Amino acid sequence: MGLDDPLPIQYVEWIGNFLRGDWGVSLVSGENIRERFLAKMPYSFSIGIIGILMGAFFAFFLGYRAALNRSGLCDRLTTAMTIFCQSIPMFIVSILIINAFGVRLGIASFFTGDGRYSIIAAILLTAIYSLGGLSRVVRSAFREEMGKSYVKFMVSRGFEPKTVLWKHAYKPPLASLVSAVITRFAGVFGGSTVLEFAFAIPGLSTMLVSAMDSRDYSILQTYILVVVIWMFFVHMILNLVLQMLGARRDA
Repeated sequence: MGLDDPLPIQYVEWIGNFLRGDWGVSLVSGENIRERFLAKMPYSFSIGIIGILMGAFFAFFLGYRAALNRSGLCDRLTTAMTIFCQSIPMFIVSILIINAFGVRLGIASFFTGDGRYSIIAAILLTAIYSLGGLSRVVRSAFREEMGKSYVKFMVSRGFEPKTVLWKHAYKPPLASLVSAVITRFAGVFGGSTVLEFAFAIPGLSTMLVSAMDSRDYSILQTYILVVVIWMFFVHMILNLVLQMLGARRDA
């Protein structure tokens, strides 16, 4: 196993094998780690990526409407959603959804069939719990733009504030939204643990918890490296987006 080699050499050899597609085997079950990861990645990816992107998409429009009318309906809605997401744990909402739609109404079967209801519910919850905080980020950025001289000048010339914000002041709020989304993408793998357990989804998070419980270090170190590679590409792609928007992000 190469355990008699110095630790730096062991680490370099392990990363080299990883890049060649050899991720090793589980110390507990003896299964091929690469095959297990590739089988479970689609579940965690679909929950995390689709949920966060949905939340960010609607957060931009909701934050824009909230900025136009302080203390209006959308502004109160974003505040209420933020408080709701911060005060009520996701697993409680998951249990309520399972009880309401799966037990009482019998509309969805969360633990039988192909699992599409579980995936849909997990994606929607991820989007909802991302929507509140992200919409407040967009709202604050739009309010900041409303106080700048070029917006005030255009409004004084007779242009409607909503038109000025939508056509000329959207880039800074969009850049703020992208910056906020970067941090949320870190939870694509481990952030859906509660949802995967609640809805019995066989994703990476459930595998991670099982590996931690059994001290399966080969799976844990592979998981950490996968997260590092994932966040490297997330930062690279979204920083390119920020550059396209003309924003400078200090890291």
